[in-house]
Amino acid sequence: MKKFVAIIAAMIMALSCTIALADTVIVATNPEYPPFEYVEGEATVGYDIDLFDAIAKKAGFEYEIEAMAFDAVVSAVATNPNTVGLSGISITDERKLSVNFSEGYINAGLVVIVKADSGYTTTDDLKGKLIGVQQGTTSDFAAEEITGMENVQRFGTFLNAIMELSQNKIDAVIIDKPVGQAIMASLKDDSLVMVDMGLQADWYGIAVNKDNTELLDKINAALVELEAEGYFDELAVKYFGGDAEEAPAEEAAAE
Repeated sequence: MKKFVAIIAAMIMALSCTIALADTVIVATNPEYPPFEYVEGEATVGYDIDLFDAIAKKAGFEYEIEAMAFDAVVSAVATNPNTVGLSGISITDERKLSVNFSEGYINAGLVVIVKADSGYTTTDDLKGKLIGVQQGTTSDFAAEEITGMENVQRFGTFLNAIMELSQNKIDAVIIDKPVGQAIMASLKDDSLVMVDMGLQADWYGIAVNKDNTELLDKINAALVELEAEGYFDELAVKYFGGDAEEAPAEEAAAE
């Protein structure tokens, strides 16, 4: 019996290694987060997808996109050595308990969208007000600190939150700056404005399973090469008109 158990254990270990070193990486993402990831026709596209495609070509592996809710992405990475999370994921100490992160690749920052006639210009103005966020994002945590948990309205997407704001059902939306820029440009709603209230920087990173350091190293090496080649500048122009703050790998690591 002991010999049989030992054989089974060895097989499980071998299988785990095979998964970790597989040629095809699963990319867990929530494709409801333009311009970082969204569905166009039948394809998932966006800033993050372009970036990972370039990384995969540099590192020499294939990948497949797997769509899911945003708050399920980190858990998917934590439980599967060959899954990465790529969904505008902010690098936070809490998330680092479950997964490793690549070097940060963009500083999205947090801004606030309000009604143009609201007069809200500082976070003090938002105390006690209803603030909309996308559930599980850093905007969720920021809103709690400003207005209290009972006044935070959580939505599946930032777009849903902004639509509620436009209908005067909430008072503000805290959102990542480039995402807010993209949504505002799409809506062309003059009744809404985006305000910088000095909220925290928000570096995005690629979440990688803690047991797959080989994959993490490959991703980081590719990011360094892409930075040196000016690829982040190309993405910034394509998706943000050159306004987003892309991060050199060595600077992001220090954040």
